[in-house]
Amino acid sequence: MLFDQIQLEGDEKVLKVVRKHWFIPFMEFLATGLVALLPFVLLAIYAVLPESEVLPSSLRGYYAYIVFGTCLWLVICAMGAIMFWTHYYLDLWVITDRRLIVIKQLGFFSRKTSNFRLERLQDIKVRVDGILATFLNFGTLRAQTASASDSVFQMTSLPDPRGLQALMQQAMDNRIRNLQSQPANPATFSPDGVVG
Repeated sequence: MLFDQIQLEGDEKVLKVVRKHWFIPFMEFLATGLVALLPFVLLAIYAVLPESEVLPSSLRGYYAYIVFGTCLWLVICAMGAIMFWTHYYLDLWVITDRRLIVIKQLGFFSRKTSNFRLERLQDIKVRVDGILATFLNFGTLRAQTASASDSVFQMTSLPDPRGLQALMQQAMDNRIRNLQSQPANPATFSPDGVVG
């Protein structure tokens, strides 16, 4: 898997790997399938209607072009479906006991990977909009950090956003508790300002 290539710290544990809710790619594939059927629907309408109403007889010799256009249309629809699958499969949130790792696929050959430590987490917001999102339990999760750059991490259509919020909050609390229980390693300074 993609997240296996991410270098985890020594005893860091992956708590959850999250992709978009299954309903989102299902609807994208359904829409792509319906669009792919459009030339066949037009050809069926052409076959049913009288000849003079749809296509003049002077265009009847272009059968090869119609077949080529239909095949090109199907290839474009297939590429759209592949793009939807690529974005679904490669857009990830990996929640560990120390970090949140966000992998965002920007195109077929472009990817952005960001991460932040849970102790720097300042705010987690959940937004569930609409009847379908409420019934199927998916929504937007937005995490904000104390960092100056890339301080907001947001992903839409995540499954069980409230459960993810609770998991991240619990992991953050555990991380802060672990950091506070570790003994401090005080640095000693010499009079000339050199760390000893």
